[in-house]
Amino acid sequence: MPRTRECDYCGTDIEPGTGTMFVHKDGATTHFCSSKCENNADLGREARNLEWTDTARGEAGEDEAEAVEADADEAEAEAETAADEAAEDGAADEADAEAEAEDDEEAEEAEA
Repeated sequence: MPRTRECDYCGTDIEPGTGTMFVHKDGATTHFCSSKCENNADLGREARNLEWTDTARGEAGEDEAEAVEADADEAEAEAETAADEAAEDGAADEADAEAEAEDDEEAEEAEA
């Protein structure tokens, strides 16, 4: 049964019956999906330096993922800080309300 291979240069899938297989003198094989990949490899260009290759997209994706995680961590920390401040404000408001209630009770007792 025919196998779907992956281009050794750009990383895209090669459908059976398409692409080029280059056999080196030492017997190693390199599969190319198109002449574009083959020519860029012959010219010595690194796939990770070209935006249209999966290798370059994968490295860029990792950087973006790290940035998204950092943003999420910052947002979470800000939310926790805001929640802590709100809890402190709530505790202070409750303490103020209790103090006012005690003052009101004392004032009522003094009047009576």
